[in-house]
Amino acid sequence: MAEFSHVSPLEPADHARWTELWRGYLTFYETALPAEVYAATWERILAPAGAIRALGVRTPDGTLVGIAHYLVHAHSWSTGEVCYLQDLFVDEAYRGRGGATALIAGVAEAARACGCFRLYWTTKEDNLTARRLYDLVARFNGFIRYDYPL
Repeated sequence: MAEFSHVSPLEPADHARWTELWRGYLTFYETALPAEVYAATWERILAPAGAIRALGVRTPDGTLVGIAHYLVHAHSWSTGEVCYLQDLFVDEAYRGRGGATALIAGVAEAARACGCFRLYWTTKEDNLTARRLYDLVARFNGFIRYDYPL
């Protein structure tokens, strides 16, 4: 991880680069969203009490090269809360250098600071590159996600 200077919350000046990175994430998942969703998500990230929180990983010169969006929410099996790592993306040119690991660790640190008892995330079954990392840093619990259209 020596290649990255730090993981920190996103700032207003990160908007353009965040947009590029998030677009890259959505393209990977073959998804396109309208401009108003980008705007609403960015507003939620920047809002002090926003439901969506975000971290970025930067190179030593300050270039934003990866992002993570996460949510803290109640859990019916505990009085404590849990943290859901919703989106994780590192610029392709910087992959394999510890950026994703640093972002996961940053989200874990934020989750601990919020008093969460669990950090979890999902990924596509065929996302083998990501799963190799996830198998190193976390435990697969056997659950598969289903989506019910509303």
